[in-house]
Amino acid sequence: MRLLESLLLALPPIAAAASTHWPYKRYVIPDITSDPHKHGKLEFADSEPPNHFIEWLRSAVKGDQSGTLRQPFKGDKIPRHVKNFEELWDYIQFPEALDNATRRPILTHPTFPIPPTNQEALSIFADLGYPVDPLCTSDKTKWFYRTVDGSCNWMEVGNTAYGQFGTKRSRDYNQYSYQDGYNKPRDGPNPRAVSNAFFKRKQRLYYEHTPLLLGLTEFVMHDVTYSEDSTTEYVDVPVPPDEDTFPKNTTFRVWRTERVPGTGTSPSNPRENANQASTWLDVSSLYGSSTEVSRALRSFEKGKLLTSQGNFLPFNTMGLSMRTRPGVDPKSLFAGGDPRTNEDWIMLAVHTLLLRDHNRMCDLLVKQHPEYDDERIYQTVRLAMAAKFALIANSYQMAYWQTTGIDAMPWPRDDGFPLYRQMYGENALEINPAHLYPWPLVTKGGKPMVASAEMAVVYRFHEFIIASFPLKDAKNNTIQEKSTFESAFDSKGFIAAGLENILRGIVATDIPNFKSGVDESFRSAGKYRGSPFDIVTWSIVHEREQGLPTFNEYFRAYNSYDPAVVIPIRERFEDFSSDPEMVAHLKRLYTHPDEVDLVVGCQLEETNFPGTTVPSSALIISLFSLFGLGNSDRFSVGYSIMRCILVDKPWDCTPSNALDELFWDPKPTKHFPWARWLNTFWLNELDFQAHGTNLLWRLITENSEVDCLQKNPLFPYDPETNPILCSLPSASPNVPELILTAIEVILTLYKEHQGSFITFLVGLITLTGWIVYQLRTHPSGVPPALYGWPIVGVALQFKSDASGLLLKGMRKWTAVFGLKLANQIQYVVTSPADMQVIVDDSQYEVKFSLHEFLRSINSDLITGKTNFETDLHTRLMRNNLLDSEKLAGFAETAGDACDLFLAREPLLAANEKEKHYDDLIDYLNRYITFVMSRCIVGPDSFDDEGLLKTFLKFNDDAVNAMGLASLLPSPLRFIAGLSIQEDYKAIERVLVPAVGRRRSQQSSDINFLNFILPVIDNDKDAADMLAIVVFGGLTNLQATMHSTFLDIINQPGLQTRILNSLDSAAIGNLSSNRSSSWASLRSAAFESLRLSGPVTGPARAIMEDVPLPSDPSRHLPKGQAIALTAYYLHRQPSVWGADADRYRWDRFIKEDPPIGSDRFVSWGLNTPHMCPGRWFALQSIQIMVKALLEKYEFAQDRELSDSEKYRYSSGSVLRNPIGVKVLRRP
Repeated sequence: MRLLESLLLALPPIAAAASTHWPYKRYVIPDITSDPHKHGKLEFADSEPPNHFIEWLRSAVKGDQSGTLRQPFKGDKIPRHVKNFEELWDYIQFPEALDNATRRPILTHPTFPIPPTNQEALSIFADLGYPVDPLCTSDKTKWFYRTVDGSCNWMEVGNTAYGQFGTKRSRDYNQYSYQDGYNKPRDGPNPRAVSNAFFKRKQRLYYEHTPLLLGLTEFVMHDVTYSEDSTTEYVDVPVPPDEDTFPKNTTFRVWRTERVPGTGTSPSNPRENANQASTWLDVSSLYGSSTEVSRALRSFEKGKLLTSQGNFLPFNTMGLSMRTRPGVDPKSLFAGGDPRTNEDWIMLAVHTLLLRDHNRMCDLLVKQHPEYDDERIYQTVRLAMAAKFALIANSYQMAYWQTTGIDAMPWPRDDGFPLYRQMYGENALEINPAHLYPWPLVTKGGKPMVASAEMAVVYRFHEFIIASFPLKDAKNNTIQEKSTFESAFDSKGFIAAGLENILRGIVATDIPNFKSGVDESFRSAGKYRGSPFDIVTWSIVHEREQGLPTFNEYFRAYNSYDPAVVIPIRERFEDFSSDPEMVAHLKRLYTHPDEVDLVVGCQLEETNFPGTTVPSSALIISLFSLFGLGNSDRFSVGYSIMRCILVDKPWDCTPSNALDELFWDPKPTKHFPWARWLNTFWLNELDFQAHGTNLLWRLITENSEVDCLQKNPLFPYDPETNPILCSLPSASPNVPELILTAIEVILTLYKEHQGSFITFLVGLITLTGWIVYQLRTHPSGVPPALYGWPIVGVALQFKSDASGLLLKGMRKWTAVFGLKLANQIQYVVTSPADMQVIVDDSQYEVKFSLHEFLRSINSDLITGKTNFETDLHTRLMRNNLLDSEKLAGFAETAGDACDLFLAREPLLAANEKEKHYDDLIDYLNRYITFVMSRCIVGPDSFDDEGLLKTFLKFNDDAVNAMGLASLLPSPLRFIAGLSIQEDYKAIERVLVPAVGRRRSQQSSDINFLNFILPVIDNDKDAADMLAIVVFGGLTNLQATMHSTFLDIINQPGLQTRILNSLDSAAIGNLSSNRSSSWASLRSAAFESLRLSGPVTGPARAIMEDVPLPSDPSRHLPKGQAIALTAYYLHRQPSVWGADADRYRWDRFIKEDPPIGSDRFVSWGLNTPHMCPGRWFALQSIQIMVKALLEKYEFAQDRELSDSEKYRYSSGSVLRNPIGVKVLRRP
């Protein structure tokens, strides 16, 4: 074991050597299923991408009127050919010598004695414009790093607690609107009535954003604001008389926000509310805002945070205060820096990514500075993470910009400042990233902007909440739809679901816009944290109980500052909305426009802020405040990046904090010992070249196993504007070097572990054989293939997870690739041009042969060699199952058989009204077998119990026999057919006598034996033919009949709709042609047939080398097989639309699918070999489903998503079991 461990430990450095640090090694691929190795092209193949930061700096220097920006550069400009930071260093205009007289004087303040240890700080902060407090400067950790609680960010004497954890929330315009002027909640109409009137989701209006925007919104708000509930004060809200969701006696209890102790005693001392988070964008949701929480979350090893198994957040074994719901132990939840960490999986995904990114950046910093101790690593990375998060927030705010039309946000849009330019009516020369700290534009009354009480209530964007989101696997299949509400406080479920599945899901769907109202799962929740809940009622109550101003009160104060964007005061109720219904509600609930609540006025706002998709009033209180808050931060990334240009100069620069130190590397020279220049590594890490617009993509791909997703994950995928980008595939290993390294390691270890070496060597030889097999070169000019293991290839995986294997190949090669299935390679083709070759050859079978393919998969074991060679069974089916008169007769026979089976095997006993079944698959199989037996065998002996069981067993044995035979050499293949021979004997014991009796007395109804008897004289051969035909019927019917029935009962209300549509349907008006009486059920059957297609098939043997029309440089090799894939082709959005992978029962209500074309291949291509029993199968399914729905009503335990329905095994498609309650219809 020690030997093995030593070898394994030797491998990571080899693999690590191939890794490449960002930036910009990404592949663009056509869609999420494409293979970047084959179809990807480098995002920037010929050159490095443009450095937008340098482009901005070049234009800023050019337009600089003061000379401050131009001064450091030669010729007062940045040449056009300068493309990166290294080149820019060569254009710094150094002075002749460093003038020590120009170094900053130390500022002292007469009120406070200055301890000797703060001289450095006083020198650095001499130009702040206010005296700094020794409480901050005397301890370098308080000014060089962020404090845990947010203090000393603003270092003014006497005001160092500004924005600190636990201090009172500011108010944007110092307004207090309590009923009594200082404590009692402001009056207003019933909050639930207000919620019902203005916030109910009437329709879900599309917003071109993904739920990742919702997760970021939550995380941002949790980062800058949190209020504790009072334990003694509350507001009770009874439901209004017109309540239509909750019982009339329901009362919401909303706990008031905890007050700052000692406040709320008089008008001169109004009630204040404490902010239990630091107000800065410092990622405190991850790190915590108190020393207790912060230390509990640290590992104290190399700066890293604690994690649980699987690299998730740590479980709350340390007993931090975490919000939960009744019955859920807080210790079973994740621990985070904010008590709301576990409130839903979307936000939890963002939280997990940031945790992993912190630890990843610790590893980067350790490699660059191995001399740093744990504390220095942690504090530096914490600053870097906040800087990165601020840049992500830039992408976040850009997601709200209007980018097309006359109202589009003016350029530049990505420098972080367009919102302020809109607000103040200035251009990019007046407002841009080049400014000093503190920036007057983001101060109010000489104080920095922080998260206000109004922002905390309005900036929630509850309209974005979605009822559910998909979980998607690596193949981009939807595993399930997860209720957003039910994902709350379920950490173990989050782990089980998988971060990657959640991430893939939330970037693959969309959210509602601001005018959609709030989803009912959050607006009318039966229980949230143990009580009835309405998220809107809570917001309205908190607005009033915190004494916040009404809409008109707030914007009168706002307008008094003469902004460029004025919010009109609503003098009449009609000024709030153009919707008469909303105006009527306003008049019913309020007596005057000045009473309308702040959140209500924002909700009704109909004018978007210029250049954005956000209602003006909501944006001013939320995003505008967030922007100001970020630029009020002393540790703002914008100030650090300009530190050695605006404050100091590159030849003489002193960092003011650890972030400055990270960005500006020492570059001392003989004459300029304090020279510094930009650190390219860390600027790349924070994506400065693109203003941080790649950071969200990187946050996901660098901290999860998701390798490919759209460039901007906040927006849905679009091939033109938001393409799929993949991280750079791992470099191929240098095999000779790897072998030499391995030999060197082995020889070294042999000396130390001779005793165990022989055993290990045997395993090594086996492993080497497998490696050689994997690395062997396939024949020149043939498509690539998944080879798998020696002998079996990928056959075992194909049996256990056929769809996963297919999509693996699709992802790597897409158009055509092979699957090594034991002794044969099946080449899967998806190009219409390649499929047309099969159609063109079908009359001659020179290039491709169905017969030889069936031989290659040992079909003769099932049909018998004589029948296989003559193909008699197929000719019999083709001659009789495509005849419309005979089909009508078979319909009568099938209908009678359905009635007989349901009478003999009822799902409910005579005295039962309902019954629950764990699943109905076995029952449906017996039903199908009974009906098929009656249609094929006729009235004599078809219902023999032993015969029916053997038919079912024969079906399973046949599939297993073909699979086993493919793994055996030819002389031993008879072993695979032994179980089949036993089945034939059991069938013959029943059917040979029955065939004999039928020869003397013909049946009056239509059954297949009638057509066999004139052709086959031998009774045993006739009995065997019946078995073959029943087998063919069961194989084709099981998957489709199961799916048709189960798909209908899976969709709420659909079985009733289908049943109602069958009022005029009868056996007499059912045919292979379309009939209005059967149209709905026929459409549903075709849709289920579309989605239940096999992973591979139909298939043909390749009889000669065939050039590929889609790629003439390659050919399909003789002796292998070509296969289509109904599974893949039937889910192509280019053919079936955006909902191609989802069940839509009415898809074929107007016309049938294009049967036999390359778009619908379930029955094969339009060749002489197209399935001969297709119309018989379709009408049988409709008859069987109709009979079931007429007799019973079915209620599944839960609704399955389409990706949960199926299991794919080799050529089989199976339905996953689901519990069903059966009820008797009246």
